[in-house]
Amino acid sequence: MNALAVATPAPLETEFDSALLGLHHWLQARDYAGYEPYDVLNSPFLGTWAQHQPFATLLIQSAKRIGGLPLRRLLQIPHSRNPKALGLALAAYCDLSQTGWDSHAAAEHVKHLLIEARSNRESDSCWGYDWHYVSLRGARLPAFSPNSIATVFCADALLDYAEAFNDREARAIALSAAHWLATRLQRSVDDGHRICLSYTPHDRTRIFNNSALVGALLARVGRQPQNRQYRETAHCIMQYLADGQSPDGSWRYGMAPSQSWIDSFHTGYNLCALLAYQKSTGDQAFGEILDRGYDFYRRHFFRGDGSPRYFHDRTYPIDIHACSQAILTFCAFSHFDSLALSCAEQVARWTIAHLRNRDGSFGYQIHRFHTDRTPYVRWSEAWMLRALARLRLHLCGATA
Repeated sequence: MNALAVATPAPLETEFDSALLGLHHWLQARDYAGYEPYDVLNSPFLGTWAQHQPFATLLIQSAKRIGGLPLRRLLQIPHSRNPKALGLALAAYCDLSQTGWDSHAAAEHVKHLLIEARSNRESDSCWGYDWHYVSLRGARLPAFSPNSIATVFCADALLDYAEAFNDREARAIALSAAHWLATRLQRSVDDGHRICLSYTPHDRTRIFNNSALVGALLARVGRQPQNRQYRETAHCIMQYLADGQSPDGSWRYGMAPSQSWIDSFHTGYNLCALLAYQKSTGDQAFGEILDRGYDFYRRHFFRGDGSPRYFHDRTYPIDIHACSQAILTFCAFSHFDSLALSCAEQVARWTIAHLRNRDGSFGYQIHRFHTDRTPYVRWSEAWMLRALARLRLHLCGATA
């Protein structure tokens, strides 16, 4: 693997470039493998008993909240590659290729890793997570079981790669993934006017962000005349998102009684998905929804110093995922809000100052009385690589 090479230097702030390079080298040195907040059941010391309740939830939440690196090392949880992390890294390298950095070699390597990581039980291309998960209600997701979120981010990145480097293979795989999303997910809601797609082929969840992200991808693929049906499906998905917005501009996470919280990064997902749909289709029908949602996002999820709040009504934990998604959200809205790009820079500066580790990685969360600096490849590192690359793209004046 080759390190990133600067072909044409761009006049950017050193702190952003330094953080980008440090994070790239950290990921590259580990070949994009590492730990994950939910990976405890991958431990070779935990038998099948650990996959049953209440043990599964206790173990997963303990490892996520207080375990960090010591617990993972104690349990000898192996490093693994998360497909979504690979997709985020690939998209980042595609952005960097437009900023004067020679990132083709790094992007090509990640592309091949991503193709190898496809779930192997489906005829179309799709991806899941690299860890076993058992929900509180008993639903099981064996490692690499395909889901909508992982598949969307991988497919979007492959489309980026196809456009950046004129790669037919990447485009074909992305189109296969779009077909999987459109045909294999359950339609938890489909009344001829609105559609909500499930998280996996085996549930009927009504979660706003995952359905909206699928809609944005289908709208992107639907630009081609032969895929017009995807555009129509995408409109119905966005109608469900629009109808689910509260009068104050917020979205709860999902429609189940246990999904009533309102958080920063899932709100950012919804906003970016709806904006991407609008850009792909030219459909301005949801402009008021976007305005109201973005206004809520800006007013409720940030403190004066640029740090993002996790929830709309309380600050802690300050999560690296909320930081990275804030940078991406403000970059996305920079064409509509003259202050958005400076907000993205402010969040990036704050994140680098407070969550960057000495080795170039980024920590997980800041709590009221302590900071968890565990470097999680999917949750932290890949997201920050993606966010900082997109910020560089915008600061260079390129069109994203």
